[in-house]
Amino acid sequence: MVKKPDTNKARLHRHVRVRGKISGTAECPRLCVFRSNANIYAQVIDDLKGVTLAAASSLDKEIEGYGGNKAAAREVGKLIAKRAKDAGINDVVFDRGGYIYHGRVQELAEGAREGGLNF
Repeated sequence: MVKKPDTNKARLHRHVRVRGKISGTAECPRLCVFRSNANIYAQVIDDLKGVTLAAASSLDKEIEGYGGNKAAAREVGKLIAKRAKDAGINDVVFDRGGYIYHGRVQELAEGAREGGLNF
C-alpha cells in the first residue's frame, strides 16, 4: 500500500518554523496569508498585542468573481494594502503561511506591493 504524503501537515510544520523567526509589531506588523481551494485570505496582525489590524479576503463584496484564481488574489492584495494604509500601516513583514511563494500567494504579495505596502 502506497501512502500519500500529508501536504497540509508539512505546510503547517513549515509555518511553525517560519513563525519562530518572524513576528509582527505595532510598527511593522505581519501580513499573514491563508489559501484554500476556493478563496484566499490576508490579515495584518500585531503579534505583541495579539490583534488583527486589517483583513481582506476574496469573499469581500469588493472582490467579484471566483476567489480561487490569481486575479482574485491580486485584488485581495490591493484591498489589504488599502485597508492597511487606512489604518496607518506602511511597512509589514510578509508571512506566506508555509505555502510556496508561487502562484496565488505571489500574486497577493505583488498586489499588496502595488497598493503601497513595503516588504
